[in-house]
Amino acid sequence: MKYNTNLIRKKHCYTIKEIKELFGIHIGTVQNWTKQGLKVVEGSTKPFYISGEELKYFLKERAKKRKSPPLKADEFFCPKCHYPRKSLPLMLTLEKTNKKLGKKYMKVNIRGVCEECGQPLIRFSSDRNVKELMKKGLPITEQHIALIGIGDSSVNNDIKEG
Repeated sequence: MKYNTNLIRKKHCYTIKEIKELFGIHIGTVQNWTKQGLKVVEGSTKPFYISGEELKYFLKERAKKRKSPPLKADEFFCPKCHYPRKSLPLMLTLEKTNKKLGKKYMKVNIRGVCEECGQPLIRFSSDRNVKELMKKGLPITEQHIALIGIGDSSVNNDIKEG
């Protein structure tokens, strides 16, 4: 969860209850933060005081840890691993969407399978990026989408001739 650190005054000391009310969170959340490394002002007894500067630093560092590193050209973000992963090389497929990205390029979906956990992966890209990936040697096969159904069925099957 993101917390608005602009609400915190650096030169102010907060009690756990005040922090709870500031962010609209449960008091147990703030108590867990103190167990995770949020420093309490030395010498303070109940109610414990936490410096605004320390609170702001703690929340910013916590947010930094949760961010994943940027993806490389041949990587996907795996929703199961929560980390950038490469796909199994023979499982890369390209899906054209016929939607434009700007004036020149078309949107495509690159699909793959995580080499660590087997989770299906998807990456939204452009046809220009796919050409660059193919130049680097990634074996991407194009997937053709076709409608599946009975050939002689009709939408208007209740219309009678004559």
